[in-house]
Amino acid sequence: MKRRPPRNGKVTEIQNTLLVDGNALYKRGFLGARNEYNRNGEHIGGIYQFITVLRKILDENVFHKCYVFWDGEFSGKLRWEIYKDYKSGRGKDYINGTKPEDLEEVAQRMVVFNYLEELFIRQIIHEKVESDDFIAYYCNTKLENEKITIITSDRDLCQLINDDVRIYMLDKKTYIKPSNFKEHFPYHYENVALIKILCGDNSDSIKGVKRLGEGTLLKHFPELAERKLELNDIIKKAKELQEVRLSEKKKPLAVLDNIINSTTDGIQGDQLYKINEMLVDLTKPLLTEDALEEIDLLKQSPLTGDRSIKNAYKMLKEDGIDTMLGEVRYDNYLLPFKKLMEREKKNNEVLN
Repeated sequence: MKRRPPRNGKVTEIQNTLLVDGNALYKRGFLGARNEYNRNGEHIGGIYQFITVLRKILDENVFHKCYVFWDGEFSGKLRWEIYKDYKSGRGKDYINGTKPEDLEEVAQRMVVFNYLEELFIRQIIHEKVESDDFIAYYCNTKLENEKITIITSDRDLCQLINDDVRIYMLDKKTYIKPSNFKEHFPYHYENVALIKILCGDNSDSIKGVKRLGEGTLLKHFPELAERKLELNDIIKKAKELQEVRLSEKKKPLAVLDNIINSTTDGIQGDQLYKINEMLVDLTKPLLTEDALEEIDLLKQSPLTGDRSIKNAYKMLKEDGIDTMLGEVRYDNYLLPFKKLMEREKKNNEVLN
């Protein structure tokens, strides 16, 4: 196991923590495994894929704790209260609550939740707080000797990447970290939030600078691919580019004026940069007081209760997953979870 010499001169073991974007992993499995049924003709793709992918990541690494964060019925409401168009393209209802259209999807998610309880996976769901914010808060308050891996497909979380935080990107099926970030994205990893502040985020219905897309931004500001920049750096250079064009008797570019004047088609008005920073900057995650208390308690408290790997194996049989696995795979299927449970119990003994 890797060790890090802390300031007091004593050797400290590195603690590896896995943070899972529950909705991202579950939806990818549920929607991508529509043809997976058990012997009773019941669809179990969401259950099987979630546990199998999580098992794979646990088997590839040595983790000491694992957390799964879920979105609740009103998740995102804290951003909607700042910006009323937030996720308007997804049919979210922040007044009455977003009701799921597929009851089977809901049912399988509950089954997954129950599996994870047996497998010593820490879980949290809050009706208003998004999983992104829980994950960001955890990363922002991590221990000095803690290394974090995040499972997600959400590009917003890429802004959390640093020497101690990497992401397993579900759609790319690979780990993204500072050393290989540019192999997957055309900009520096420390500029993820800045680019979203300027360009907005179509998937969340967040408007950005008028006529400014990511390609146009990178064309005029190639430095974004090389080093960390601040918003003032972009505005300052936009002004310089316009001055050069005027000195060359060229027409000013509208998109550069839009950057300078924070012009947008969105409802943010002249508060575009301020509002977008509040929406996308995960160095300042949006959590309620009770959500903060919940996650702090979850981090600090040992897992207790009648949790058992035997119960999980019994559930596999009840759900018909054992026949999908076959006898050989079935016997060792939950072994990575068992090892996680043993490390968790060992840590609890040390703390006590």
